[in-house]
Amino acid sequence: MNGKVLSTVGGVCRVYSEGITYNVIPRGIFRHENKNIVAGDNVIFDDEEMVIHAVLDRKNHLIRPRSANIDLMLITMSVVEPELSQELLYKFLTYVNLNGIPSAVLFTKLDRLNDFTELDALTKDLEKLGIKVFRLSPEKTEVIEELQAFLSEKTTIIMGQTGVGKSSAINLIDPQFDRKIGEYSKALGRGKHQTKEVILLPYKNGFIGDTPGFSSLELEIYKEDLAQYFPGYSNHYLQCYFSNCLHQNEKQCKIKEEIEKGNLSKEGYEVYIKLLNSLEYKQERYKK
Repeated sequence: MNGKVLSTVGGVCRVYSEGITYNVIPRGIFRHENKNIVAGDNVIFDDEEMVIHAVLDRKNHLIRPRSANIDLMLITMSVVEPELSQELLYKFLTYVNLNGIPSAVLFTKLDRLNDFTELDALTKDLEKLGIKVFRLSPEKTEVIEELQAFLSEKTTIIMGQTGVGKSSAINLIDPQFDRKIGEYSKALGRGKHQTKEVILLPYKNGFIGDTPGFSSLELEIYKEDLAQYFPGYSNHYLQCYFSNCLHQNEKQCKIKEEIEKGNLSKEGYEVYIKLLNSLEYKQERYKK
């Protein structure tokens, strides 16, 4: 039978096929060949022996959160507790772009925000880049309905810090999921883990993936990668005068032209420069 892996815990895979969930184990050869099966993998399994015999080719694969065959990454950021970090958001978006996965952004806890100035400006900047933005609070039923329609027939992974409200958002999308909700610790300055592993939840001919949160994300890339995959830059970087343009002081830089025109965010560019300064060059000839 064909199925999709919903989760993997302790060597047991929960596989969904034709409306039924099976607990199966991979063949021993997977362990000997050091092949890891992750949530989102499409597999062939025997429903009598309860054994996975094959893993089908992946269209994509993420190490963090560990998942495969993703149609959409819904990057979730709270506007309070934890405080909204544009730097972390742009990191997430760069990471997703690098892996060639479409993305959308979900802002949570809007009912607790007093000043919307920063959020409104950031929302406008993201929408200029063609990124779909959802601003969620429990009483915003129209946003919940829009999310429900948007996520149908897709395998979506919800990615974000611990405590931003990923599980709460999933429960608003479909209360039948009844995901456990963590608390935010003011003393620790971060959320408390509830979701321990990536788990896909069947939803409207697709799946929604709840994931463990994390407090930071290190971009293991080079300066040249950032220049290409930073949000909004992929469509313009090849139009720069220099093929290896890092969008700093180079002449005829298309990115800086678009910033001056107001098509790309100045605040986003400030984050870009900060991230750029923290990375290494890819090739030796660029080093001083």
